[in-house]
Parts: sequence; C-alpha cells; structure tokens
Amino acid sequence: MDLRLVLCLMSASLVTEGSHDCTWTETVTPPTDLTVTLKGIGFINSTWTWKLPSYLENSTKEIKFESVFKYDGAEWDERKRKKDMTREDKVILNQGITFRVKALAINGDTCQESNWTEKYIPPAEGDANTAVRNFGCIFYNLEYINCTWDIGSKTPANTVYNFNYWQKGMDVIQNCTSYISKDGRLNVGCHLQRDQFDDEQDLHICVSGNSSSAKIKPFFYNLEAASFVQLSPPWGINISKMNKVFWINWSPAAHWNQKCVIYEIRRKSSMSSDWIVHELSSFKTSNPEMKIPDADPNVKNVVQVRARYNICGDDGIWSEWSEEEYFGEDIGPGWNWKIALLIIVPILVAAAAITLLTYLKQLQILILPPIPDPGKIFKGMFGDSSGNDVMWSKQTKESLIFKAEEEIVHQVTTVEQLQATFAEKEGDLGEAEKLEVEETAVIFVDEASLLDNNSVHFNLVTS
Repeated sequence: MDLRLVLCLMSASLVTEGSHDCTWTETVTPPTDLTVTLKGIGFINSTWTWKLPSYLENSTKEIKFESVFKYDGAEWDERKRKKDMTREDKVILNQGITFRVKALAINGDTCQESNWTEKYIPPAEGDANTAVRNFGCIFYNLEYINCTWDIGSKTPANTVYNFNYWQKGMDVIQNCTSYISKDGRLNVGCHLQRDQFDDEQDLHICVSGNSSSAKIKPFFYNLEAASFVQLSPPWGINISKMNKVFWINWSPAAHWNQKCVIYEIRRKSSMSSDWIVHELSSFKTSNPEMKIPDADPNVKNVVQVRARYNICGDDGIWSEWSEEEYFGEDIGPGWNWKIALLIIVPILVAAAAITLLTYLKQLQILILPPIPDPGKIFKGMFGDSSGNDVMWSKQTKESLIFKAEEEIVHQVTTVEQLQATFAEKEGDLGEAEKLEVEETAVIFVDEASLLDNNSVHFNLVTS
C-alpha cells in the first residue's frame, strides 16, 4: 500500500470524539509498562502497548489515551487519542525514536490528564559516516529492481556489505543473491528478479556491513510501490496523415496498466533547434494515439516519445526518449540567411570599394593632370627629314626633335695646326702655290653623317 495512503488512513483514525471544552488538570496517574515490539527491517512495523493504572480499572470516568512519537531532532508527530491501550506505526530506525503516552479522564465537565510516559529507542550502533551514502533503487520496466549505493566516508577498506529486504507477507527476512559491482568494488548494489518480490507491496531494505576495524552503521530504506518505477522507452511508433493533420501512435508493453502511465511527446522541425514538448494524460486503450499539434507538413519534422508510471499520486521516473521518427516533406536544409549575409555583404563591399577607387582615380586626373614628358614631346624632331634640309624646315615645331642616339667622332684639324704645317713646308713651295693656299677656304663635310637621320656632325677646315 502507498505510504501516503497509509498516513492518510492513520490521520483519519485520529480520535477526537468526546472532546470537551474544559480545563485539564494533572491529577491522573500516568500509564505504566510501556513496551514496544518491532517487526521487519527498514520501514518496520512497531507495536506500542501500555497498561492502565490499577485504580482506574473500575472507574466510571471515560478513559482515553493520547500518544505521539518523533525522530531525533524532529517535531512531535502523529498525535492520536484512543481508548485502546495499543498503537501500531511504521517507523524507520536510521534515527532514534521517542514514544510517549498519557491518560485522559473525562467525567462531565471535569477533565483530568496524567504526565507523559516515555520510551526511547536508540538508533543502530556505529558511526554515521560508515553507513552507505547515495542509496537509490530503480524498478526497471516493472520487471526487475537494481539498488546501488556508495560507501561511507569513514568505511574501512575491508568492509563487506549485506543487502536484506522484507515485505508484508514474508515470514523471514530475505538476503540478496545477486550483488552488483561498481568501480572495481564488490557489493555496492543488489539485483532483484521479478519473482523475488511483490510489486504491490512496499519494499523494506537494510544495508549493513561487517568489518574487523570498526562498527558499521546499518542503513534502512523504504521503497514505495510506484515512486521508483522507470519504464522502457515506447516502441513501434507510427505516424500517419489524415486531412493534412499528422497523428502518432505507439505500442506500449503488454504488462503496463495504461491508466497509470502518462506520456510526453517532443517535436522539432528542420527550421528550428528548439524542442516543443506536449504532456499527455493516461490512455484507457492499449494503443495510445494523439494528434501532433501545429506540425508543418512542408518541412521535415522529428518526434520522440517517453513514458512515466504514475499511480496513486506518486510520480515514477521518466523513461528514456524513444528513437527519432521523421515526418513531413524533406525539402533539405533550409536557406540560412546568416550564412547568405556573410557571403553577400563582403562581395557588395568589395564592389563598392572598386567603384569608388575608379571614380577617385578619374577625379584625380581631372584635378591634378599629369606633367608632360619632354622626351615624348621632342621625339623625332630632327630624325624625320632624312638629311633633306628643305623637308626639315617645313616640319612642325612639335616634330623637330633632336635625338642623339649614336655619337660619331671625327678628327678636327684647326686652322692653327694647318698654318703651322704650312709654315714648315713654305720653304718648299713656290710663290704661286703659296698664293693658292692663302686664298682658298676648304669645307669638309662628312657625307656619311648627313645620311644619318639621328645625328649630324660638321667638320669645318679653313685656311
């Protein structure tokens, strides 16, 4: 039975009938011989009994008993008023428990009460740091249970753990027959097959340890029926289309009670990276089916399903998501405008920069014209006449270009040199010959140089 239901029934059994508006006085002898009997392990059954004072056994007063208990460091809880001299509760022994009871005598408008009679049950022996930590169990797909834990912070290395469990209806405490190893250490978990426990009863667990170095503190735990169930992912997912609307259905396990299972569906399209989650209520049929809302048939979509066991208000553990299923028209990856902008913008900027530079170059030529090259202006000034002076004189000024590309060197004889030569030979010449030399001026022209269009050299000899 679910723990919350148990507590609800226990609260409903709180006896308040016969309450009176009166002032209570401590004039009654308290109950005697308070004892407690524990049965089971973990979340155990405790039976509290006490006796009525002897002088009240034949009293005509209405006698009731108020009882309450608490764990170490907690507040008083579960107050009850009953005529019975016994009380039963489920308790867990990880901490010490204090139980107390007092008698109430009511006679008309006279209300009397006794002092409390208390009983303390200490916790199990051992350092709290030697008890197991991070204990947890999972009931996989309602088929088997795996319980695992971590060793205590002060647990000796030679500690060997023992896993024991008990359920209502069992005559003896059961021992684990299949231990789980983790991180190279033995006995840090227990595996229970489906035929080793009753899934309709709470599982009361005790993990104790044995060590020659220290006293290992046992750890007690109670597993509620539905709070640790984890189903397998739904399978056999099928997607159909009717009147432009998509429907999804799947095949749950045959041993699932569909009234106790809820589902979640998540979907996303190729145009988005965010999942859209829809939670579904329980189905009464063995073939769950639902409409996929807001699904665009013009894009590719992916959908997954998971399940959770939910019974009597207790939420189990979500299963893993099912395998991905696709539907809708596969149009390929959508156009990514961010990538397009990264490509187009640099191209536009480069084209604008080239256009601007070209415009600025033309503008520079208009504002600052280039300086003329004299070599180009006077090119062919003298070379185009080919020695014809008349033709050269008729050329335009722009074509009169002197271009001395090759230098022609001729020996020049000065007049002084000729006179010195003639003076030496004057004695050998006659009078007639001397006169001819003095009156004659000879001009030598290099005809070869006149034929050269690029340079003209004159050698003038006079006497």
